[in-house]
Amino acid sequence: MINSMTGFGRGNAGRGKDRIDVEIRAINSRYLDTKFRGFQLNFQLEQEIKKIIEKEIQRGSVYIHIELANDLDNPKIKFDKDRFESLQDIIKNIYVSYGQPLSLSDVVTANDLLKTEDNPVINNKLVIQAISNAIEQLKEMRLKEGEIIFNDINGRIDFLENTLNQAGSISEKFSIEKQLMLKNKISDLIDDEKLDESRLIQEVAYYVERSDITEELVRCKSHIRQIKKYMDIEEPIGKRLSFLLQEIGREVNTIGSKSPQTDITLQVVEMKSELEKMREQLQNLL
Repeated sequence: MINSMTGFGRGNAGRGKDRIDVEIRAINSRYLDTKFRGFQLNFQLEQEIKKIIEKEIQRGSVYIHIELANDLDNPKIKFDKDRFESLQDIIKNIYVSYGQPLSLSDVVTANDLLKTEDNPVINNKLVIQAISNAIEQLKEMRLKEGEIIFNDINGRIDFLENTLNQAGSISEKFSIEKQLMLKNKISDLIDDEKLDESRLIQEVAYYVERSDITEELVRCKSHIRQIKKYMDIEEPIGKRLSFLLQEIGREVNTIGSKSPQTDITLQVVEMKSELEKMREQLQNLL
């Protein structure tokens, strides 16, 4: 089953003040690009997470937001009692020694008496566990969206295949009618003169061959069979399907340029429209 590149997942690990919450969001991109937000991890842990993302998500723009419990990523501010008492002792000693009265505001500002609590050491194993849980949820979402895209592409492939069959029937009927029409027209032009049957057949065959689309139809159907085969495998197929759609597009363009029939021209327009819609869907596929 095919997978979408778009997805979202949440995961957590740990309890109480050790709890770690992770959100991962992925959108379509030609390459893998991982960005971290929220709590700042150390370089080694980031690299380890990137390796996991590369293995599990493979492609897309990936945004990872990490939060720690109890606002550990926003350190708490508290009164520095020890510093306050030390400064009070210093001010008292100055007065005793030099007779110079000082107030606390003469020496420090309020900010000098405040300090931040040190962040505890983050548990790397819990971070990895929360990341893994979020990835599993994201992969489930990718799979569900992939199923929707899968069904949409399948329906368009069936339409494309049916339209190609119709174009083939119209072209075959046209060839027979064209041969008969040319033969009658040539007979009228040369009046009673005897026709060189073999020469006539060669000329008519040459004309009809120029508008024959059999080879293009065969190649298109071959590409469609390959697409159906790829859609049943358990691995990324987006780039391969894009290539096959490009090849089908070339054959459809050739069919349009070779066929003088209005009915086939209209079908070519419809097929191009379906191919464009499929290309847009493939941009979201892994």
